[in-house]
Amino acid sequence: MSTDDTVLTDDSLTRRPDGLAVALKVPWYRSLWLSSVSSIDVTLDGERVPRDELRVELGGRTYRVDELPDQWDTLWFIQDRLQVVVPRDEPPGEGSEVEVEVAVELRLLYMQIAPEKYVTNHATNRRTLTAR
Repeated sequence: MSTDDTVLTDDSLTRRPDGLAVALKVPWYRSLWLSSVSSIDVTLDGERVPRDELRVELGGRTYRVDELPDQWDTLWFIQDRLQVVVPRDEPPGEGSEVEVEVAVELRLLYMQIAPEKYVTNHATNRRTLTAR
């Protein structure tokens, strides 16, 4: 059980020249290894973004979502924001409202319940955010 399943905050949506970035906070009460992230799904204005289009940035490095389980040496600190980059040919204008839904699944690696089976935490948030 998590003390906070919220991954989105009021300032989570940022415009970029190549699209949008959605900043996520750790949906747990402590920092976790990036390898604990099993999946990230993003929906913008009701349209699910294909997972293979997403890129994740943390600590100056960029990853595909399917590369995250191999990042056993990178910590997602509780104070850090994981940037999920969503490519868009034309990002929404400054001040535009976008309905954002993010689902994150984490394997809690320090809570092993059987060989290679871990307690999981699922966090899903949907908010209307203003593009900054």
